[in-house]
Order: sequence, then structure tokens, then C-alpha cells
Amino acid sequence: MLLGLLMSGPKSGYRIKNITGRLMMAYNLSLNQIYPALRKLEAADLVCKEIVFQTGKPNKHVYSITEKGKQELMKSLTSPPVPVDYQLDFLVRAFFFRFLSDDQVIEQFEKEISSLEEQLEDLSEIKDYAEQTGDENGRFIHRTIVSMIEMLRDEYRAELERRRSK
Repeated sequence: MLLGLLMSGPKSGYRIKNITGRLMMAYNLSLNQIYPALRKLEAADLVCKEIVFQTGKPNKHVYSITEKGKQELMKSLTSPPVPVDYQLDFLVRAFFFRFLSDDQVIEQFEKEISSLEEQLEDLSEIKDYAEQTGDENGRFIHRTIVSMIEMLRDEYRAELERRRSK
């Protein structure tokens, strides 16, 4: 992902953080994830770093993709599909709900549904922005993520109702 973000031009880790937080609904990276990853990419000669000296504040590290990095990104973009990762935290925990009381299980479903609804509200707030400023890929990603979260919420609601009625 970092290589892809650098394809459009040099960026600082802070700029990458802003982009992922605002434009990329699927990934919201922290600086604690970005900088170590950039260091690894730099060590592999996939990106290079320029230090921009600043007065009165810390120097800025600006990263650019190298030719080797561009080749690696193109290889990644055209590689065979990777199977979907079904490891959703809630489903992992649900496997062990047998150790909870029925009331505790219902509470966990309610909390998860509430969390999914909050995520849908957040995505709804940026829908217009994504549609106006995003390209067709960004709009596709937004629609897909909304659909996935709605599907999970609806499945969890149905299971919650089933458990409440037994």
C-alpha cells in the first residue's frame, strides 16, 4: 500500500497517515505502523528518503518510490488473487461464546452491531467526499466496504434475534 501511495509522488509518513485516514476506508494506519514499514522498504531499496531541514520544528523525512519499488508494486498489482481472509475478530471470539452465559452472548452481539452501525455512520459521512474526489476505484472500495459491513450487521442482527427468541 505504501508503494502505491508513493507512486503519485513523494510523501512524508504524516502525509501518508492523513491520506489513509481520510481517503482509504479499508485501511487507517497509525504512524507507529507507517514509519517502521517505510524503514523496511528503504532497507530493501524500494523507497528512498530525503531529509528536509526545517527551522523551529523537527526535520521532515520525505519518501519516494525507487525504480525497484515501482517494479515490485507492478508485480504485486498483477499477481494472482489472494484468498479472502475470514479472520474477523468478532467471529473468532464467537467461537468461544460457549463459555459465556446467554445474556453475555446477547450483550456481545449488541455491542458488535452497535460498532458496525457506528462504522456505517462514519462511512456515510464521507460518502459525498469519496464520490466527488475519489476515482472509480475509490468509489468501488467505499461501496464494497459499506456492503460488507451492512451484510455483517444484518447477519449479526438475525443471529441476535434467533438467540433472543430461543
